[in-house]
Amino acid sequence: MATIFKKKYPVPMPTGAEVVTRRGKRIARWVDGRSRPKTAELAPDGKRIYFVSDIWYARYRDADSVMRRISTGCRDEQAARKVLSDHLAGVEKIKAGIITHEESKVASHANTPLVHHIDDYLMHMEACGRSKSHRSNTRRYLEVLFEACGFCRLGDLASGPVERWLLQEMETGRSARSRNAFRIALVSFANWAVRNSRLMSNPFEKLPVANEAADRRRMRRPLSADELARLLYVTERRPLAEYGRETLPLPLNRRKGRKTWTKAPLTMETLDTAVECAKDVLAGRPDFIAVLEARGRRNAMFYRLAAFTGLRKSELASIMLRDVHLDTTPPYLELRAENEKAGRGAKLPLKIELAEMVRKYIAGRHRAIEGSMRVLLPDTLLVESPTLKTFNLDLAVAGIEKVDSYGRSVDIHSLRHTFGTMLARSGVAPRTAQELMRHSDIRLTTNIYQHLELVDTAGAIEMLPDLEECRGTVAISSRA
Repeated sequence: MATIFKKKYPVPMPTGAEVVTRRGKRIARWVDGRSRPKTAELAPDGKRIYFVSDIWYARYRDADSVMRRISTGCRDEQAARKVLSDHLAGVEKIKAGIITHEESKVASHANTPLVHHIDDYLMHMEACGRSKSHRSNTRRYLEVLFEACGFCRLGDLASGPVERWLLQEMETGRSARSRNAFRIALVSFANWAVRNSRLMSNPFEKLPVANEAADRRRMRRPLSADELARLLYVTERRPLAEYGRETLPLPLNRRKGRKTWTKAPLTMETLDTAVECAKDVLAGRPDFIAVLEARGRRNAMFYRLAAFTGLRKSELASIMLRDVHLDTTPPYLELRAENEKAGRGAKLPLKIELAEMVRKYIAGRHRAIEGSMRVLLPDTLLVESPTLKTFNLDLAVAGIEKVDSYGRSVDIHSLRHTFGTMLARSGVAPRTAQELMRHSDIRLTTNIYQHLELVDTAGAIEMLPDLEECRGTVAISSRA
């Protein structure tokens, strides 16, 4: 038997309600906050009233004779009966073999607004351990796509409008990598809907993939060994040198051309002089000098660890003191799974020299805490990560070009490229380099993060055997 009804459940008695009898039934009567009279049926215990929902619900037996109770989502009785009749029609079609159970489940989700499906999908992603930022980006991608293509319900999903939107975005200058990010979010959402019987098939399965190799907007380059050494040298001294710039002699052209110029520019040549000037100016403030020197050592340690472990900025910032293992053989840093991009975790070996530097850095960090009780540092190895602005200033003082003649730029993530390139130039096998860089695909290691220039490949060519010498050896052997 199929019927519609409104849910009724007991709630506490309203304040100031009086109990009266009407037509043989005991009811509660009161006035709400808007001075409107209200009545409700009294519960058998006499202390509560029955609250009746505004929404109509339906009760019916499905094709397997199982009693189902569903919300119609309707406040109008006639609309609720229409929803119930649609469900009953679906039951009859299943019994007659016109549609399958799977098709019936898909049909039941067809008219649900897409925003509800997105919420369910993101809840599934959270249960699978996806990061908060990943879930936030996925929501943004889906909402932008659905709005641009005019999709309101699952039944509206089609590949044609999405292809047109992607083409328009390409013409307006959106990069291939960005367009592929939208595509990945959409395809993954549709695959989830298929697995959960919300779609019969994925309409975006054959959506074309943009060629990222032919449309790379940001091409990074690694730092050479000389550039990395200069960067570390500058980084340790620049915070203190900034305070000695005012006492440096100004260049004549600067003094003549810019009347507002008050500080001399820092360069590799003037860096040490500026440090000495700063120490003279701040001679009466040794604590402040120690703070500036500690900031320089911290930033230099960040760059050094990034270049010799391949850790990303967020991963390196998550390393705690308990994750530093310097008394083992070999010494290593432990990257916990919840902090790694791939979510697997890793143990990253350290060079012996680098491990000793880390040991001294931690010892100096502890001395700083003991010397000033006002300073309470967290348990992270690096209290603060350098910003991109700080990195760019360090590059400028070190005389390192931000963008080279080929259009390749240097940023903080370039230190990871530096790590991959140093592994390749040191003769480390690609499979080992892939493991150290924690890549799932070796092509990502060799094609993106290992930059082998012409001089490197020329050196490999020179290692090939000399056939002229081999021919001479063969001739001597034949005469003998």
